[in-house]
Amino acid sequence: MTGTIRVACATDSGELIDGHFGSCRAFLVYLVSPETVEFVNALSTAAADEAEDRNKARAALIGDCQIACFQSIGGPAAAKVVRVGTHPLKVAPNTRVDDMLAKLQQALTNPPPWLAKVMGVEAASLAGYRELATAVEE
Repeated sequence: MTGTIRVACATDSGELIDGHFGSCRAFLVYLVSPETVEFVNALSTAAADEAEDRNKARAALIGDCQIACFQSIGGPAAAKVVRVGTHPLKVAPNTRVDDMLAKLQQALTNPPPWLAKVMGVEAASLAGYRELATAVEE
């Protein structure tokens, strides 16, 4: 759906984004649009932890999400998340999942450049620059 993003949240508690990418118990997955937030699934990380490259396996778990929210993630792990096409987003410790999803939901109506890129649309705030670049080319 246009304007909808799939978001994974690293959690140990089920209510907070209180998980580190490499050690959280689960990823809660949601579909977020300007009008709705829909819970999709809770993905256990137990099987990924048995893999030879656990960070690669964890990244694959959330590879169908555009954004993944973590309390903490290291550089090499973040690179693996980016490699599967997911934008890693570090949040303040113990951020409530519903608060983060509400913020993302509000941002979808007029997304900042980073979120517009994740959504595959042009950021309205950059439209003037596009017009300027087009005028210079002509």
